[in-house]
Amino acid sequence: MGILKRFSQLFAPSPKAKLSLGVKKNELYLGDELRGSLSISSQEELDVDEIYVSLRCVETVTKVRRYQKSVKVERFVGDLEPTEQLVWKEKEYDVTKSLFSADTKIMSFVHLTTGYKADFPFAFKLPISGRETYHSVDNNLRWSVTAFMKAKNRRPLLSHGGGEILVAKPTVSATPIKEVIREVVLIPCAYCGGLMPQTSIFCPNCGARRK
Repeated sequence: MGILKRFSQLFAPSPKAKLSLGVKKNELYLGDELRGSLSISSQEELDVDEIYVSLRCVETVTKVRRYQKSVKVERFVGDLEPTEQLVWKEKEYDVTKSLFSADTKIMSFVHLTTGYKADFPFAFKLPISGRETYHSVDNNLRWSVTAFMKAKNRRPLLSHGGGEILVAKPTVSATPIKEVIREVVLIPCAYCGGLMPQTSIFCPNCGARRK
């Protein structure tokens, strides 16, 4: 796309249409399937280049940059010409990187009439090796689902709804342990009269061999 075309699209009006995005569950585990539907409605005739639903996982990390800045300082009170001195300054900035992205095309190169309305289902498979949602002091990982419409000579249109979803690691189910209980029969010893297991050869009390 040329620079002039991008510039003209920047100031072009948005399509008189609506993209309503809904998901069945917004709390999922890695490896689950994200299901939802996209409702498309148009209040005018449109030549649509593409409508798609996008799933993204991005991480924003806050970093600190140190730099030197020249400042004027007075060595003595009343100095007419303060001297310049280099001091260290710190500035925080955010770095955002994409960890996962997937797109599902809903339609492309179609003409929408005034009053058009339809619903389209979509589904995404969350990667089992992905990262779970977490929030901390200097990190922010976010999963989100969004729909886009690209129409001819119009500004791109974003969806309503959908938004952020929470993703967690799958829980590990414990394997049940089967407990085996065996009944032990006790018999009296022929020598000391003490009780001993029926399977024993020697009496645990007197040590005599069982008859």
